Amino acid sequence: MRRSLSRKDRLRRNSEIRELFSSAARIEGRGVKLLYRSNGSRENRFAVVVARGCGGAVRRNREKRITREAYRSLKETISSGNDLLFLIVRFGATFTDRCASMRQLVGRAGLRAAE
Repeated sequence: MRRSLSRKDRLRRNSEIRELFSSAARIEGRGVKLLYRSNGSRENRFAVVVARGCGGAVRRNREKRITREAYRSLKETISSGNDLLFLIVRFGATFTDRCASMRQLVGRAGLRAAE
């Protein structure tokens, strides 16, 4: 499986993201919330949203970069056919902390692929 995030791997439309906020299941973790639901396809689609109050654009973009890289390292372990949105609510986490909290959320949501 590729580690990159192609266009089909991302939730890009504002309407799709709003739909997740309104109808998806939610799980909260350390500084990150996971919103997820089945999308009826073979692929997972993914988005990152940074909550308000994070600071300037540099800080928000750093949080998104860290989260995207953490998702790349986890995406092989996630069962396919889901829309996933990670909402960052606590800022300043390191890459290893973000990976650990995202791994825990995916496990609690029951989205781990059978190995």
